[in-house]
Amino acid sequence: MDTKQVVTNYHNAWTIGDVETARDYLADDLDFQGSIDTFHNADDFIVALTMFQKMIQKINLIQSFFSENSAALLYDCDTMSPAGVIRTAEFFTTTDGKIKSIRLVFDATELRKLMG
Repeated sequence: MDTKQVVTNYHNAWTIGDVETARDYLADDLDFQGSIDTFHNADDFIVALTMFQKMIQKINLIQSFFSENSAALLYDCDTMSPAGVIRTAEFFTTTDGKIKSIRLVFDATELRKLMG
């Protein structure tokens, strides 16, 4: 699978709540750095993604960019939390048909308030 297929399939899976399928597209040693958390393996990341996904009402993909080994998605997360809609940029690096790294960027101000 090329980068576009891997990232698109991953994104489509987690956004409909199929985190098991989403996990299949992640390298075991995934390097995730986000606005709130960092993870150094896919299994720990999937736990957090599962919890976040339960807050989602809808995802609206705005733009996507793909190259040989990298991709970027810009989307709005419409959440059921007081944070409301969260504009999100996600940057991916792929290796051997798996997502090797994710950089997730969003304004975490409202979510941090919810976390206490």
